[in-house]
Amino acid sequence: MGEQKSLLEVSDLRVSYGRIEAVRTLSLKVGAGEFVGVIGSNGAGKSSTMRAIAGSVPPSGGRIEFKGADVTSLPSYEKVARGIAMVPEGRMIFGNQTVRDNLLLGAYTRIGHDKAGVAEDMERALSLFPRLRERLEQLGASLSGGEQQMLAIARGLLSRPKLLVIDELSLGLAPKIIEQIFPILIDLNRQGLAVLLVEQMASYALAVTQRTYVMENGSILLEGPSQELATDRRVLDAYLGRRH
Repeated sequence: MGEQKSLLEVSDLRVSYGRIEAVRTLSLKVGAGEFVGVIGSNGAGKSSTMRAIAGSVPPSGGRIEFKGADVTSLPSYEKVARGIAMVPEGRMIFGNQTVRDNLLLGAYTRIGHDKAGVAEDMERALSLFPRLRERLEQLGASLSGGEQQMLAIARGLLSRPKLLVIDELSLGLAPKIIEQIFPILIDLNRQGLAVLLVEQMASYALAVTQRTYVMENGSILLEGPSQELATDRRVLDAYLGRRH
């Protein structure tokens, strides 16, 4: 662990569902303003790790620190207030609410006391995703899969996070849509937002992130700079179709 304190520090994390241990003594960190990826096969424990970090499932062991404070057992709404926002697998937008209301729900911790700030952030999110501006009064369920993913990211940004956790960004999306969204995330990261990305398409994750963790069977198998892992024989064999 370097001299500088990480924004997020996960130590010896364990997540269990009954007798099934989905995550086994996993440790990872994300620095302030860093773009970090997590790749691995289905069932590796990636989503369980993200849910524990975001507070939607309780860890069965280990410690999660955010900005130097122990947040291991905090529920998700308290983690949102501290600066962790999650874009969950499957988007999980509110299909019976309008796009506008979905966005405002992302700012629920601030609506009562920061009206001007919420309006400013709404405008910024709509500038990033102009397709949502055209659909503000439509129900979430009427959006395409790509638009729903844009809405889920924009909703996360409305909480003004320090860390955006994104679980399976490309799942079910056409390559054209993925190629529209990734540059926006890169831009947000360049502006100082830390991003922790779980991505089934390893080639995408390794191309946009600075560091990557490779998960297997609930643990970290490999970690390192993304550019180096992109040429690692083990990663090439397992996740990149042996393109070497």
